[in-house]
Amino acid sequence: MRIIAIANQKGGCGKTTTAINLSACLAKLKQKVLLIDIDPQGHSSLGFNVSPSDFQTSIYDLLCPEDGKNIPTRKTILPISEHLDLIPSEVILSAVEQKLAGKEGREYRLQTALSDLHNAYDYVIIDCPPNIGLLTFNAFLAASEAIIPIDISYFALHGLGKLLETAHIINKKCNHSLIINALVTNYDKRLKLSEEILGEVKRHFQDNFFKTCIRTNVKLKEAIGFGKPITEYYTYCSGYRDYTALCDEVMEGKYLNQKAQLEDQKPYAPRQVKGGVLFSYYSSDALSVYLTGNFNNWAADAEPLFNISGNGLWQKVVPLPPGKHQYKFVVDGDWHLDPANPNSSSGKLGNNSVFENK
Repeated sequence: MRIIAIANQKGGCGKTTTAINLSACLAKLKQKVLLIDIDPQGHSSLGFNVSPSDFQTSIYDLLCPEDGKNIPTRKTILPISEHLDLIPSEVILSAVEQKLAGKEGREYRLQTALSDLHNAYDYVIIDCPPNIGLLTFNAFLAASEAIIPIDISYFALHGLGKLLETAHIINKKCNHSLIINALVTNYDKRLKLSEEILGEVKRHFQDNFFKTCIRTNVKLKEAIGFGKPITEYYTYCSGYRDYTALCDEVMEGKYLNQKAQLEDQKPYAPRQVKGGVLFSYYSSDALSVYLTGNFNNWAADAEPLFNISGNGLWQKVVPLPPGKHQYKFVVDGDWHLDPANPNSSSGKLGNNSVFENK
């Protein structure tokens, strides 16, 4: 049973649209799918024309059972189609943080509930709220994979580092393994901004992003308004083709290869790649890794590296002008030379690693 959380603290990025249509596309291929709406706004539920009057129990009852008596997970499940089920949400879910304040194991409530299903589904898709709180923590700890929709906008990458940092902290402190992959949404190839954001996503995520981009398509918005996935509303549009392609990528599971722990845990020296220089640092224990050097005025938090695969390899592509550059890594506040690069020279802040960008 593959459990996939769809999350981004930024609203309007296509998170719920992706949850609904990916679930529907998987179900159309006769995969048994459970969609969990863990957003108090309940938009995934509304996307299937399900309102609070249509159910008596919801995700809230799983996370906050009355009198502390757990209810069977199956009691909250609504059938949507032959291969697709839904656990709905309602506005009372917004009180879950206050309700569970101080309760032991509150971050594992969803994980415990899903274990009650005994692998009854091929896929479980979790639509997270647009924030980093207890509900998103529950989703991340229950899931083994996460899809981060990133829309084409000026604020697309704003706050993304905090989300990735949260996922890494969960992986490390909770002995968890959550693999994160980016999905570009609201893509319009006619716009220069689209190519710029796509390039930034590739630099940030390296191999951890879907080749499929979800193009801007009015039919996707219309379908949500009619309470239907695109598979039932209109199949002759780019929105349908894009989510079908995404579904194929998910089922192929090529990016799951990123889940494997590195066989060679030695750090990698800087190297030139498309878009700049790829810097890498291996540390399975670090909570944060930053890159500092003469190219960013030696600011300790100017260039965060990302441990996207959860395997201890922190990386980032940094556009650098030609010439020699001195740098260091800042690992959990401590400054380090690059252990993979034997080249160094004295300069500001003592001895520094050196890389020549030709």
